[in-house]
Amino acid sequence: MSLPQIRAFCALAQHRSFKAAADSLGVSQPTIVSQIAGIEEAYGTKLFQRQRENNRLTDIGIALLAPLRAVLDQVREAEFILLSHSTAQTGELNVVAVNPVRTSNLIREFRILCPNIRVNVSFVASDRAQSMIDSEAVDVGFFVQTEGKPGQQAFHFYNYELMAIVPAGHRLADKPTLSIADFGGEELVIREPGSLTRKMFLAALTKAGIEPRIAYELGSRESVREAVAQGLGVSVVAEDEHTPHERILAKPIVGADLRADSSLVVLNKHLGSPLIKTLIELVRRR
Repeated sequence: MSLPQIRAFCALAQHRSFKAAADSLGVSQPTIVSQIAGIEEAYGTKLFQRQRENNRLTDIGIALLAPLRAVLDQVREAEFILLSHSTAQTGELNVVAVNPVRTSNLIREFRILCPNIRVNVSFVASDRAQSMIDSEAVDVGFFVQTEGKPGQQAFHFYNYELMAIVPAGHRLADKPTLSIADFGGEELVIREPGSLTRKMFLAALTKAGIEPRIAYELGSRESVREAVAQGLGVSVVAEDEHTPHERILAKPIVGADLRADSSLVVLNKHLGSPLIKTLIELVRRR
């Protein structure tokens, strides 16, 4: 079997759809069909039970999955070793991101491996990050992609939840946890339109039948944090973006779906770049 055939097999086993498998590898659907058929014809066996959008592995396909995934893991390891020792690379990488803490840590690791690469990072709201990827203004993005887009791949980066931040001395400050109902009637400090944190929080309030009382709408997490510290209202923030403050108390929010999945988003056309491959492998290792 060739390496493209092995990749096609593992992608179809994961996605069960020829189209989704093709999109994940940045190739055409007929290419995936041909690669799977090539294995089956060469060995006179069936690897998948064909069903629309639900191509299930046969018994022999199930037996093959683990060793073939191991092959791909070994290939990625070999590529990573080569990439991490290729210090002669020069150029630049343009990145858009939402979370400065997580992204900066990853970029620091990337720069250790690729010291001659200049990295330009723009920190923006989630909707702006998607538009910059769509317009090809940047090479990659780190953000929550709410739905898949043709010609783009999303590689899981990390999960996070929203937490409440309230001023010290506030009536909610003594509660160990908060519910969405606790925000009813409270003056809220929230991010600008386009912020995923804002969208998630307001959606949870709406679902609970709570009319939000927006007191301040601010354009950065730093300004939201300062407004809360000054006692101007309560707010929410991603759990890993909160910096301890003597005048702010952070509280878990229970009973609401305030969890999101951040990804490394890459255009299919860039998947073959050694720099992008290095980033993808760093994300996979976290």
